[in-house]
Amino acid sequence: MNKTNQQYQSDWFSMPNHVHLLASFADPDSMSKQCFSWLHFTAKKINAALERRGKLWQSDAFDHLVRSGEQYEYLRRYIEENPEKANLCEGQFLHWVSPDG
Repeated sequence: MNKTNQQYQSDWFSMPNHVHLLASFADPDSMSKQCFSWLHFTAKKINAALERRGKLWQSDAFDHLVRSGEQYEYLRRYIEENPEKANLCEGQFLHWVSPDG
């Protein structure tokens, strides 16, 4: 999305068995490269903390480009409501929103 038209924030929730992330990228290639970097980095850190090795993340992550402000807001609300829909209590998930959002 073109950030000159509207300011978008980064938003993520870490759930017990998955992560939701909403972020802006310049193009699909940038998104793919950054997602690979996050998956690699977090897998190494989590495996080290668990004192294990091997594959951590499933290979078919769901990612796509947001093409409108309406779609962005829909996904932002979906992510924000996800812990409640999963019946999680405070402390069972992490939520972070970019300070410039």
